[in-house]
Amino acid sequence: KGFSADEKSWSFQISQIVRADLDFSLLFYVTEIDSFARSVVGADPLNFDGWFKLGVQMVLSGEVEQKGEEIRADVSLYDVVKSKKIYSESYKTSSDNVRGLAHTISDDVVFKLTGDKGIFNTRIAFVSSRTGNKEIHICDYDGFNVKKVTADKSIDLSPRWSPDGKKIIYTSYKKGNPDLWIRDLQTGTDQVLSAQAGLNSAASWSPDGKYISLVLSKGGNPDIYLLDQAGKIIRRLTNSSAIASSPSFSPNGKEIVYTSDKTGLPQLYVMDNQGSNVRRLTYDLDYCDSPAWSPKGDKVAFVVRTSSGFDIYTIEVTGQNLRRLTYGSNNENPSWSADGYHLVFSSDRTGKHEVYTMDWDGQNQKAITSGGENYNPSWSGR
Repeated sequence: KGFSADEKSWSFQISQIVRADLDFSLLFYVTEIDSFARSVVGADPLNFDGWFKLGVQMVLSGEVEQKGEEIRADVSLYDVVKSKKIYSESYKTSSDNVRGLAHTISDDVVFKLTGDKGIFNTRIAFVSSRTGNKEIHICDYDGFNVKKVTADKSIDLSPRWSPDGKKIIYTSYKKGNPDLWIRDLQTGTDQVLSAQAGLNSAASWSPDGKYISLVLSKGGNPDIYLLDQAGKIIRRLTNSSAIASSPSFSPNGKEIVYTSDKTGLPQLYVMDNQGSNVRRLTYDLDYCDSPAWSPKGDKVAFVVRTSSGFDIYTIEVTGQNLRRLTYGSNNENPSWSADGYHLVFSSDRTGKHEVYTMDWDGQNQKAITSGGENYNPSWSGR
């Protein structure tokens, strides 16, 4: 049938977003129909012989229809090698959520072909002073749809997503003390979780969402504690004259990686969730901080002070295969994507702090915010 100019525009937008998503995933090499390809296959997704000659293994095809404010996309995925359709779905949304519709298509394609859920409907929380105060903001994984979450007109820091993506914990000075707050994104309400005297900072959720580890200095020295969802202290995990900070749970929730200066310069250590069986993870590095355990369980991303500032490294949980991912300026606050293939971080390489994403090996570093100052990012789960 003939398509209206609006439908062609929506179709182009959706196809470009899906292409960007699948390119970002590192799972596919995505191509479009250029003049040569069109001469071989036309625009027929069922011309399997033609697609095969072009070296194409999968073809994703769709049509878009608009009725009022509703957009419908009918999408099909074809296996060229097996010469058959393997997936077909109809998606509907309002015209103001076309990006969400496109991300859902991409998520479904990844799931259909790999069995793992995509990350394209995940979001990134970060601190921004774009409104004059340090407030918590969120955006889509690719930097679009930025929304301000808090309006505290104070200093808000270190947002961290709950595993279900419905809440964010963060430290705020809005009552004077650096207290830990929790924001319910569905109701728009927030409440204080921990208001101990001194620091209530660097909080991290357990993977099951039942516990929160954070740094308290109520005893005079910063140590790591475990709280329940209501903010009740369950146990103290570290107890020494050294500073302990920046806890991050392993994917199974059984261990926590953290920073301690017990041997002089801050290094990374791992303990179990009872505070026992401590082992050192990093050696022979300058100041280390901000560890983030990969959801795959195999690596920890963290920050190291270098001759040029601060840079992001990864190390395997065995202490082997140290890898440097960034070079120059200050690159900080790494946080993993839910699939473990990407990291989000902040950098002042342009003179202002912006939020960037990169692949697990440091490739494809790209700013997803602009205007500065934007930092302290946290990537949500799926």
